[in-house]
Amino acid sequence: MKQFARVQQGNTVIPVLVSGSELLDLRPLVSDITPETIGSGVLTKVDTNALRLLEGEVRYLAPIHGIRQVPATGFNYKKHIEELKVPAPTEPEVFLKSMFSLTGPFDPIRRGPSPGVKLDWEVELAVVIGREVQDIEAHEAPDYIFGYVCLNDISDRATQVDDEHQHHLVRAKSRPTYGPIGPYLTTDIDPMNLDLWTKVNGHYEQQGNTSDMIFHVHEMVAYFSRHMRMVPGDVLATGTPPGVGMGKNRFLAVGDILECGITHLGAQRHEIAA
Repeated sequence: MKQFARVQQGNTVIPVLVSGSELLDLRPLVSDITPETIGSGVLTKVDTNALRLLEGEVRYLAPIHGIRQVPATGFNYKKHIEELKVPAPTEPEVFLKSMFSLTGPFDPIRRGPSPGVKLDWEVELAVVIGREVQDIEAHEAPDYIFGYVCLNDISDRATQVDDEHQHHLVRAKSRPTYGPIGPYLTTDIDPMNLDLWTKVNGHYEQQGNTSDMIFHVHEMVAYFSRHMRMVPGDVLATGTPPGVGMGKNRFLAVGDILECGITHLGAQRHEIAA
């Protein structure tokens, strides 16, 4: 397992390898962590002896710079299906979240100007694509996966469902700051046995495990590849476990503290802002 991150010191962005409580400076190998560096393969074999310790305080950024696509699916956890009382899907749902929704793991989340916003949380395991992929089978998927990140798929439920009960996922999930990601980009882990959780003001709202997924991560990569071309650095969000605010008719307010995390991928913390 390797954990990568992007941090900022002063005005300088630094790619790092996380080693326990230490950060190792990756700049002898790459100037940044981007779709290009992911696709080049340079990060698959890192000689830690060539790296020096990064000292001093840092601010964590989104772990990939320049993400081009955020394909996503929903209704992929059995217990989430049960809480919303909707039929289980027979195939993965396919939609896209705007790349401009992405923000750092500790940045504020802004509700937006509409007074009717119903801001909701959705902690999700997201797959980071490592090679250009199209039209593959599930057993081939591991060859195209670079690693995994934590993504909080923030959603405005007021705009997600219209008066005719039609869902509009792109518009509900694509405002700036509606996609916190990070802090770690982690490789070489089993994606199907990871704990996920969300807290609001210190209280657990979501607690789940990826073993509850309806569609295996490899199935989803293959399925999406049959409908779209994915390239290195693309981030495929795989759905959320039970405990979302929509199921409780409880939503985020300005001043709330939203936290979430996934095993091996680190934890996020955000203040909800106007």
